[in-house]
Amino acid sequence: MAQKLEAIGSTNGFTFDDGSDHDGVSKIFVGGGLQGILYMEFEYVRSGQLKFGSLVGRRHRGFIETFEINHVKKEHLESVEGYYDHQSGYIQGLQFKTNFRVSELIGYEKGNKFTLEVKGKKISGFHGYMRKRNIISLGAHFTMILPSRLDVKGGMGGHQWDDGANHDGVTKIHVRGGFEGIQYIKFNYVKNGETQDGPIHGISGNGFTQTFEINHLNDEHLVYVEGYYDDASGVIQALQFKTNLKTSDVLGYEKGKKFLLADKGKKIIGFHGYADKNLNSLGAYFTTVSLAKSERHGGSEGIYWDDGVFESIRTVYVSYDTTNVKSITFHYHNRTVIERQHGWQTIQDDVEEEEFELDYPNEVITYVEGTFKRFGPGKTRVTSLIFKSSEGRTSPTFGVVYGTKFVLEKKGCAVVGFHGRHDERDLVSIGAYFSPMPPPNAEKLRAQGGLRGESWDDGVFDGVRKLYVGQGDNGVAFLKVVYGRDTRIVIGEDHGNATPLEVKEFELEYPSEYITAVDGCYDKVIGSAVEVITMLRFTTNKRTSIPVGFESASSFLLYKDGFKIVGFHGKSSNLINQLGVHVLPFTY
Repeated sequence: MAQKLEAIGSTNGFTFDDGSDHDGVSKIFVGGGLQGILYMEFEYVRSGQLKFGSLVGRRHRGFIETFEINHVKKEHLESVEGYYDHQSGYIQGLQFKTNFRVSELIGYEKGNKFTLEVKGKKISGFHGYMRKRNIISLGAHFTMILPSRLDVKGGMGGHQWDDGANHDGVTKIHVRGGFEGIQYIKFNYVKNGETQDGPIHGISGNGFTQTFEINHLNDEHLVYVEGYYDDASGVIQALQFKTNLKTSDVLGYEKGKKFLLADKGKKIIGFHGYADKNLNSLGAYFTTVSLAKSERHGGSEGIYWDDGVFESIRTVYVSYDTTNVKSITFHYHNRTVIERQHGWQTIQDDVEEEEFELDYPNEVITYVEGTFKRFGPGKTRVTSLIFKSSEGRTSPTFGVVYGTKFVLEKKGCAVVGFHGRHDERDLVSIGAYFSPMPPPNAEKLRAQGGLRGESWDDGVFDGVRKLYVGQGDNGVAFLKVVYGRDTRIVIGEDHGNATPLEVKEFELEYPSEYITAVDGCYDKVIGSAVEVITMLRFTTNKRTSIPVGFESASSFLLYKDGFKIVGFHGKSSNLINQLGVHVLPFTY
């Protein structure tokens, strides 16, 4: 059902109304001059065909901007922000936000700010008023955003079930498994802040039950599901769930054909499938995830600027002197390189300029740190900026660090645009846009040491909290790791001989401290016909542990630049034969 938001601005004129009978908006033309926004023209799409809407106002000398929305790629208009000046009676500025990006501010930041937006709906038409052939107010029609439905993966055996898509997200997943595969699955959802318990799909038998929780209060959402399906039995064998912040363990056995439920840039809000005595297949409903805009940090004077949102950022250039940041320039990417510059454009002898270049398209900015200082009435300026990337790299410090510190960061997201204020000579304030990015897959570094022993793998976690390393007569006899996952403590299995001669404990200041490297030695020792680990030593971002064991013929190093260790795997007998690690980037 369509919903109409009343027009913002003056109603002292003639009305126009394009209605809501469209699939979406495809193009908007905006024209204006010193008085503000005076002209708008709309194009819509319906059943795949373009449809021309109202031409409101008339073109004047001044600016004309165009904002296109790619409905072929399922892009839709979510909201409009603007500024209306009561004194002049004209809209002064407009900015358009889709499910993928945000336009620049078209016009001026002058007057009272307004927003046309309905959560969970898209704009399907515009209406408003015009006077003397100029637009004087703007309103919008909204219709529901229909979720996309991904067909089931697996077989069609059993009974069909469908939890529907009338949810805001998934909050908890219950999985029961046994020797034949996944026995049942159950989902908890959230709608308008209230949790909803879904039904059980399948039947409980002997086996294991595991749960995976998703903290929607922290903007966490489910982005995709991986699994394995066995053709012979017709049963799903294993499932793994990934949110924008973390990844679950593999629940079940990695046996059969691998499948994936994913829709780029969207989140899962519901499930459907087939089940009988076991879970036979699984499908999902997806909807778009909105972009996030941070507040600006710094002063409130100067000229407002807003670059909007882009596919990525390629390079940042910052010029500064001994007092503050003078200007900032971004090279964005949207099918081509687009430059935006803010602040003082002339480089003087006492002004330095440095750059931070990213490895496009594999590297993104995830974190910005800076300072700002008030130098007097109406003169607050940004004094320093530092950028960090998804690859663990940090830019030089641009400027001088003094004043009030601020941070631009949203966990699990990449920076995709900036906004702020500047005057003719300085950068006054800065804020950022964030877009969700899928969590990185942990990389498994090859184990080092002997080839014998029983294989084990603790899996992947957020980090390591504590290690217990036991020494025997002839080498490292025991290893046990305590991990962190969200706010929980996860105790790993015992590996090796649980009754060694001596056990050393190494506790980390989790989560600020993390292991960056493990070095050690391995060799054939007395009483063993195969190679075993003889020494282990752990290095963190703050210190190095004392070695446990003794040095021997062959040494090794488990390390990847810019990454932290988040899990261990290896082989063991009555000694530790072999050791490897799982790693993730520092920024995760």
